[in-house]
Amino acid sequence: MIATFLKSVTDLAELPYGEKPHIAMVGRSNVGKSTLINRLTQKKHLARVSSAPGRTQTINLYDVDGRVYLVDLPGYGFATRSKSAREVFSHMIYQYVGKTKQVKLVLLIIDARRGLMDLDKEMLEFLRKSQIPSVLITNKMDKLSNSEAGELKRTLKLAYPDLQLIPHSDVTSKNVGEIWLAIENATRAA
Repeated sequence: MIATFLKSVTDLAELPYGEKPHIAMVGRSNVGKSTLINRLTQKKHLARVSSAPGRTQTINLYDVDGRVYLVDLPGYGFATRSKSAREVFSHMIYQYVGKTKQVKLVLLIIDARRGLMDLDKEMLEFLRKSQIPSVLITNKMDKLSNSEAGELKRTLKLAYPDLQLIPHSDVTSKNVGEIWLAIENATRAA
């Protein structure tokens, strides 16, 4: 697999033109979006990873094999940012996801330890209303006991029975193949 950083943008007009599918990574700050990109591309340092939340402040595009872009979006809900900065990032995320025709799939990534938070539910509702294909990735599954993992899955399936749910752990690389399968199915259907 050949994966390279393409560019960072803050304005949708700066996005690359063409029909190449975009796979958007959305979620709260510090849920592991950049780490997941590194895991999916098998490149440890492709996407910049930080332990401090809120480091991604642009739309970052990564070209994978010249056939798809993985798109790392700023995290939403980072509390120590100013209200105006949070609003700018939120607007950027919703504009990108809702208005970019090349977006074929949104991977909504949540921290399994926290479950779905209010901002995640708002994003899911937006994706459903906009009819944007999405998959829910429960990241950091290695931090849960088996019973906690089972309870999380039951809760999410009860609340969102039609939503594809993929548990993931960067420590074990759990379900990376299943995530790629979801990406391939979305890009094939487009």
